[in-house]
Amino acid sequence: MSGLIDWTRRHQVVAFFAITFAITWGLGFSWAAIIRRHQFLLLPLAFVATCGPGLAGILVAAAVNARPLRGPRKTFWTAFVVGWLVSVLVCLANSRFIQHRPLSAQTVGLFTVAALPVAFVIASAHSRIPEVRDYLRSLTRPRGVRGWVLLGLVLFPALHLISILVNQLLPGGSTPSATIPDPGLALAGLVAVKFLYQFFFFNATGEETGWRGFALPRLQSRTSPLIAALIIALFWAPWHLFLWRATGSPVSSARFWLYQYSLHVPSSLFLVWIFNRAGGSILVAGTTHAAANTVMAFVPLNGMRGLYLTWGAATLAVILIDKMWRRLPYDHPAAYKPIPAVTV
Repeated sequence: MSGLIDWTRRHQVVAFFAITFAITWGLGFSWAAIIRRHQFLLLPLAFVATCGPGLAGILVAAAVNARPLRGPRKTFWTAFVVGWLVSVLVCLANSRFIQHRPLSAQTVGLFTVAALPVAFVIASAHSRIPEVRDYLRSLTRPRGVRGWVLLGLVLFPALHLISILVNQLLPGGSTPSATIPDPGLALAGLVAVKFLYQFFFFNATGEETGWRGFALPRLQSRTSPLIAALIIALFWAPWHLFLWRATGSPVSSARFWLYQYSLHVPSSLFLVWIFNRAGGSILVAGTTHAAANTVMAFVPLNGMRGLYLTWGAATLAVILIDKMWRRLPYDHPAAYKPIPAVTV
């Protein structure tokens, strides 16, 4: 066992990717069963699958931890209960107001169990295991990054709307096939519910705690943000295979994968850029990710030329302005620095 832990400590990113795909692809069959055959009792397994990156980061961090446990158990369990209650309420609100499904005792019971892995990830920001707590603490800490959170809320929506405008201005351009509902409190409420659902399930808790929260700082301790973003995008796109297969996407088509990478590569660069700018804040990365998925749910694209031009120009801008091909300083908070074991 000590040999395995030593190997994991030396190859934390490799171990992270291996465990992430083992969890997500290993349990990903549950999504196909739910979507195609309505086997909703598998929902708890499906939620564990989608939390794969976050759970993998926690497992690796716990395995390589070389410091004694610290802090009261009460803090962890308080965070767990609060995170669990909020997650269940968000899931119920999404089911009722976004998916328009009637609430029943069975639905409430399923969501109560299914939200447990999300609550565990949130509570792990207050873990007694120092290595876990240190890497996850920024998930629940808005102090010092509120401005970046606000930027994360508008970054992708602004790029999305600009790309639609650009697409309309291009020769042969078209307008979106769906229209935005009339502005008002009802729309604001729907957007808020959708955003919170994306944040909790699973853009922040399931994905960003792993991709940007765990893997990125460790990659950036050895290479530049640009290379780290490309490495993460390489794995981030195929990680979604379990969901794409469940929804019947043409995963055997080369054109489909070209399209997915054309979205995930610039998205990875934007997320790495704002994560680093915010001092390595998982909360900021999660907010940005959730806002991107929220705007795409309400304002679907119709034509990709405007998107490619807008995202291409914005991606090039952040690369050049931040010189993302350069390594981060050793003391940068978004670059991982291993802490040696405490000897007595």
